[in-house]
Amino acid sequence: DVVRIEEAAGDSVRRRGPFLRGEEGFERGLAHLLYNAGKRSLALDLGSPAAWEAVRRVAGAADVVIGPLRRHERVLELFDALEGAGENAPGIVELVFRRGAPDEVATDLIATAAGGLLVLGGYPEDPPNWPAGELAYKQASLAVAEAAMALLLEREAGNPPGRAVVSLQEAVNITTLQTANANWFHWHGRVPTRHQPLTAFSIQRSGDGKWLSFTVHPPNWPKYVEWVTRDLDDTSLAGPEWADGMYRAVNAAQMSKVTALLCAKYTRAELVDEGQARGLLVLPVNTLSDLASDPHLVERGLYEDVPHPQLGENVRMLRSALLANSHETHAAPAPALGQDSGAVLRELGGYGAAEVERLFSNGVAHGERGAPTAQAARTAPARSTPGGSTERRQPLKGVRILDFCWAIAGPLGTRLLADLGADVIKVESEYRLDPIRYIGVQPPGEMSWNTNGQFNDCNANKRAITLNLNTPEGIDVVRRLAATADIVTSNYTPHRLERWGLGYEALRAANPKVIMANMAVMGIRGPHDGWRSYGNGIVALCGLGHLTGFEGRDPIGIGTLHTDFTVPYFAAMQIMAAVLRRRRTGKGQYLELSQYEASVHLLDTELLSFLNGGAEPGRIGNRSPRMAPHGVFAAAGEDRWVAIACRSDEDWRALCAVTGLYGPETLAGRLAEASRIEAELTEWTGRRENWDSAALLQAAGVPASAVEDLGELLGRDVAMNGDYR
Repeated sequence: DVVRIEEAAGDSVRRRGPFLRGEEGFERGLAHLLYNAGKRSLALDLGSPAAWEAVRRVAGAADVVIGPLRRHERVLELFDALEGAGENAPGIVELVFRRGAPDEVATDLIATAAGGLLVLGGYPEDPPNWPAGELAYKQASLAVAEAAMALLLEREAGNPPGRAVVSLQEAVNITTLQTANANWFHWHGRVPTRHQPLTAFSIQRSGDGKWLSFTVHPPNWPKYVEWVTRDLDDTSLAGPEWADGMYRAVNAAQMSKVTALLCAKYTRAELVDEGQARGLLVLPVNTLSDLASDPHLVERGLYEDVPHPQLGENVRMLRSALLANSHETHAAPAPALGQDSGAVLRELGGYGAAEVERLFSNGVAHGERGAPTAQAARTAPARSTPGGSTERRQPLKGVRILDFCWAIAGPLGTRLLADLGADVIKVESEYRLDPIRYIGVQPPGEMSWNTNGQFNDCNANKRAITLNLNTPEGIDVVRRLAATADIVTSNYTPHRLERWGLGYEALRAANPKVIMANMAVMGIRGPHDGWRSYGNGIVALCGLGHLTGFEGRDPIGIGTLHTDFTVPYFAAMQIMAAVLRRRRTGKGQYLELSQYEASVHLLDTELLSFLNGGAEPGRIGNRSPRMAPHGVFAAAGEDRWVAIACRSDEDWRALCAVTGLYGPETLAGRLAEASRIEAELTEWTGRRENWDSAALLQAAGVPASAVEDLGELLGRDVAMNGDYR
């Protein structure tokens, strides 16, 4: 039950375009319809002291209070007051840009620059590419939701939940954990950039002119070679040297040329079918049209028509990506401004009918005076007394997870749970080791199954057991372990555990309260449920790859296996919610998280617009339709850049005062003169170091950041004086 507190005039997101079916209107902003789906709205005149008293009373009755990125003095005062309210205080989640820099301001672009993501994407001859989807905001939102779930579990256990602070910069940096792993610098003196793409040459064009992501899963290299030999009569990749993964990485350009010839012989659909049948990771680079008509998503019911009473029409929305056998999950409408004001003031604020009427009459409250809504009619759960089994700041202490996850998306999800105190037991087999043990950065002059930097980042705080699950004895050990586990996790192909006799029904027979979480790429049902992929393929599949970059360029994607670092937060949230439910009801459940569906949710309003009659958008590079200037500008030095965004006319005036630029006072005017403004701003930034430009603009209140690379993230002294390549 999420109550959104808004200014009486409505939050600016309600006025933000694009608008539903192109018709501008206060309730028709697609960002509002997307971000606020399923919430309630309390509208108050936040310039009034009486309004802040109402906020304090409503917040005091909540389980968790989540604060905005933009610092607001009254919100910070509220947090301090709530934090000191004793054992009945709500949990508090506070979002900041950078730790230790409370006055710096940020947008999505600025956060991707500061977090080390921006520098990794795009062609070397272009400025670093801003990813589509507002991914910095999405990643921070996921981290905030995980923090809120942790605080709920603390509160459920009878402990004061406390205050969690989430850094937008750090949330972004997590998404670079593989591509720009810190050990590239510590061990090898390397600072990854877009000049060394992680998945070089993996984007190909099919015979029918469509784009696809073509990655060879290492264990199935022989099947790729057999395909090339059969269809091209080409044995150039059949030599024994090509069996070595490092050799293939060094000679990726040659392999790409052969793959291009192979792809030219087939349609994209034929390539995907044949590639997936061979265990290769071949997937389409989907457009929004592809997503809207994808038979897999349609059959799984991802899209739903949702009535919006305030609009008098239906809006096609996405249901949640989190599915379970214990309940159905449907999309819900976003609230009209203040539609729940009276109800929330009564239920959570504890105001009587006369007091509520007075708040409306005095102009403090706005919207509907109505009675409590059915959605909020709930009884607070009984909580255990302090001193229970859950330790402070370890809300999952005492929870055991039997973990069948491998690669990144699954293991990082269970690592998040291990960080919160869960006892995670990683199950592997020497027959098929976790591939992330050998794909990635290793110490110089050394290679072992245990020393890979990315593997350690994804599996910290866990225990490990190796078993041969092709033997009855190995299966018996798993069943005995599962009987002691609270949760069993897997991101294998959908029915792998069932084929071993370790499916949900079998585990539940031994442990009726078990929670099973299946994180298969495509989910457990649907026409493509057997498709496999790594994160780069899912970036292509979910639409982000097609939308990112400059017009006319090949859709090479983001520069990271981005979804491998977002799906874990979806999974951690879903599992923590299941633990909370079991503590309240004593019941386990089966959880399903399709990595594909979760990743489609990373798109911003582009897909929602298309689903409701909008046009297929083109790529816009680093520009924004809502801000100008908005981009990445060359700074003094080789391949050094600064990101700058003007959110408003006020920001533009401040930027002009610092830089000496001039131009239209309106957004429309600046968008019309974007090329001239960008050229003149580049001339100004080109005379300064990126950090100096950013500091001058931040001091004036304009969002800006150096486009930080790994060396800078490890410390500016390292970046300025380091001898890295």
